[in-house]
Amino acid sequence: MRTDSKPSRYVLYLLSAAVIMVTTGCGNGTNVTGASAPPQAPALQSAGDRTVTAGPPTTAPAQSGAASTDPTRAALATVNAYFEEIDRASLEGRVADVTATAMPGCQTCMLDIEATRTFHARGVHADVGPLAVGPVTMGPLGDKMITARMTVTIRAIHLLDAAGHTIESQPAQPPRAATATLSLTATGWRIENVLYSRGPS
Repeated sequence: MRTDSKPSRYVLYLLSAAVIMVTTGCGNGTNVTGASAPPQAPALQSAGDRTVTAGPPTTAPAQSGAASTDPTRAALATVNAYFEEIDRASLEGRVADVTATAMPGCQTCMLDIEATRTFHARGVHADVGPLAVGPVTMGPLGDKMITARMTVTIRAIHLLDAAGHTIESQPAQPPRAATATLSLTATGWRIENVLYSRGPS
C-alpha cells in the first residue's frame, strides 16, 4: 500500500477554481465575479452534510412535490444533485456527468469533475465520497438567477483498484467556502459557476 501525503487532486482543482476571479458564464456570456453575489437573506437550507454511497448515476435533480412549484427548492435540489453526482462517480470510478445540473461551458464545474476523470483514467475509485458538503443556504431569488452558499470539505480517502486494494491514500483538507450561481433555463435550474474561497462559509 502506498501512502501519499501530497494534496488530493480534488484540492488542486478546487484551489484552481478559487483563484479564478472572473468566470465566464455559460450560455449567456455573462461574467460573474465573487463580488456580484447578492446579500444573504433568510434562506432555505439543505439537511446538511451527507455521505453518498454507490448507486445509479444522478441524471436529474428531484423536482417533485414542493420542489416542482417552489423555484428556490428546485434550485437547491440542483445543487445537491450536482455534488452527489461527483461523489457517486468518484465511488464508481467513472467520469461525473453533470449535464443535468450544470450549464455546458461552466469552467469551474469542469475543474470539479476533473478528478473523477483522472480516477477513471487510472482505473481507481474512492472508498468514500470525497466531498463533504455542509448545509446549503440559498440566497434571494433574482430574475432567473439565484446563489447558493455552502462549505465544501475534502474527506480523507483511499483510492482502490478494481480488486478493492488500496493504491493510494489522500488526507483530508480544510473546509472551503463555495458560492454557486444558478440560472433558470428552459429545462430547469443549472449551475453557471462555482467559486471557492478560503475557510468555511
